Amino acid sequence: MINCGETVYGYDEDGNLQFQGNVYSVEKNVQASTVKVLAYDNLFILTRSKTTRKFSNIKAEDIARSICQEMGIKVGNLAETGIKVSFIAQDKTGYQIIMMAYTESSAQINASKKESDPDVVFHPVMDGDKLDVIKKGTLIENFEANQYSNIMNSRYKESIEKVVNKIMLTDQQGNVTGYQSKDDSIKKYSMVQAVYKQNPKKAMKDQLTKIFHGPDRTGILEMLGDYRAKASYSIKISDILPEMTGQFWIKSDTHSFENGIHTMKLEIEFENLMNKQELTDSERKV
Repeated sequence: MINCGETVYGYDEDGNLQFQGNVYSVEKNVQASTVKVLAYDNLFILTRSKTTRKFSNIKAEDIARSICQEMGIKVGNLAETGIKVSFIAQDKTGYQIIMMAYTESSAQINASKKESDPDVVFHPVMDGDKLDVIKKGTLIENFEANQYSNIMNSRYKESIEKVVNKIMLTDQQGNVTGYQSKDDSIKKYSMVQAVYKQNPKKAMKDQLTKIFHGPDRTGILEMLGDYRAKASYSIKISDILPEMTGQFWIKSDTHSFENGIHTMKLEIEFENLMNKQELTDSERKV
């Protein structure tokens, strides 16, 4: 019988390790003669364990390595940024600190790249019992979610309830100094306006980017299982009826095994987004 705290290993049909984690809950149903086991990989430890640290001119990858050492997590391949960052992390989880470091590095990398180039974003994943930090959005080769072969059900939703497509700019005294707008969005969805009071301490372009908001799109795929489908990677989708064809990003993955059948539920993103942990002004004061 499996008990809480024990380590479990999941192998595919060829004997390759696909999952390693610890059991966090065991639920027994006597009448149904079933046992439900919930296990998380060691990324769960990083999302739960907290610490306080001060970093001065240290690379994001070295910060990640230091946090893993403190929290007893083995390190695999950490994406190299070559960029040194400084910040104070007060009562933050290991996951938050690692993402604070990589968010700051990502911002500096993207600020110096060509505007036509895609943003560089990072994401942590576990490979067995080792932490990897990868460039998010890598396409899974030779895999396609197809309505005729492996998609059992799909759900897609689009909402414009939170759309913001025009911004009134004011100075510190509240005087209107100008406007910024997304004309195509206004034409399509009608005008929804926000107000931004300019702050000399913050880059206006970055702040406006945060305020503008397009349609929210979400998708759920229920599919036959494939061990390669994991959060932070991207896949090709061919689902003709809802007109979902192209490259999309996996936000989360849930794999289930029942009666010898492997199925999975994938939450899909329509953009390659990073789970940013941005620094506050006080956290920058090192």
